[in-house]
Amino acid sequence: MSHSAYTDCFVIVNGPEDGAEFPITRAPFHIGADPACTVNVRLDPAVRAQHALVSVVPDGYRVRRADVAPVYINGKRAGMLRSRIVRPGQYVQIGHTILALEVPPDGLASRSRGIITETDLGWAVRQGLRGAYRLVRGAMGAIWRIFGRLLGSWLAIACILGILYFFWPRFHYFVNGLLWGVYGRLLALIPRG
Repeated sequence: MSHSAYTDCFVIVNGPEDGAEFPITRAPFHIGADPACTVNVRLDPAVRAQHALVSVVPDGYRVRRADVAPVYINGKRAGMLRSRIVRPGQYVQIGHTILALEVPPDGLASRSRGIITETDLGWAVRQGLRGAYRLVRGAMGAIWRIFGRLLGSWLAIACILGILYFFWPRFHYFVNGLLWGVYGRLLALIPRG
């Protein structure tokens, strides 16, 4: 019995892997040549390791390019930012391989009706923020490692605090207020004669 009777399924409809079925039980997932991909197209040399990224939407799947190689949904090109939605009976082409989508009444896409899905703009913003976070985290880690190796950990902390003091006005005012407060308390302890 076919997997597609119970779960959503991508089926290869051309080439040497014609008829191969890939049941979909969770999303998001990748289509590609990598064995870790949920939809693993092995015999098409034009398919990249992770060719397309797929997420579930009500009654279908949102497909976007995950590599530089093109992805087509019913002949229309999908990009990294501009995704396309494939519905039951429609086709996805990656490389020279064409996949048809089968969605039974109890499949994942059918059960996703009414769920709010992410738009292309939301996806782009999230990916941009994730990339910026990684970049800042990597830069701060590199700076910390450089200072730590060159100057030792205490001196590195002092250098970072000095940099913050001169280039971040709020930190500058905080330190000045703290120092003036300590100075005022010390003056209060000195007896006046």
